[in-house]
Amino acid sequence: MNIIKYVLLAGLSVCLFTSCGATLSNALAADSNIQKLELGMTKQEIVSIMGDTYKRLEVKQTSEGYRETLGYLDYQDGIYRFRLLNNKLQEWDYLQPNKCKDNCSNDK
Repeated sequence: MNIIKYVLLAGLSVCLFTSCGATLSNALAADSNIQKLELGMTKQEIVSIMGDTYKRLEVKQTSEGYRETLGYLDYQDGIYRFRLLNNKLQEWDYLQPNKCKDNCSNDK
């Protein structure tokens, strides 16, 4: 009975570390992969370069067409934000991670 518990625990651990490893490796590679992107690329081309660990930040239908914004985290918790219009990359930018911790204020 104990052998089954250890096998299940080992299997779950492997699954957990494998899934986290894929996310971490995409975050580590984000800075170098961003150099491979070009305006006009399709969503599929972006995903093939950056990986499939993106978050859909915005989706809307506009008078210009279908607008979608994807976000990829990097290793420092910044976000590369990609704006697509009709499945084509129109622009991207980088949002710096919030450096402010718990007791930050604008008061001096």
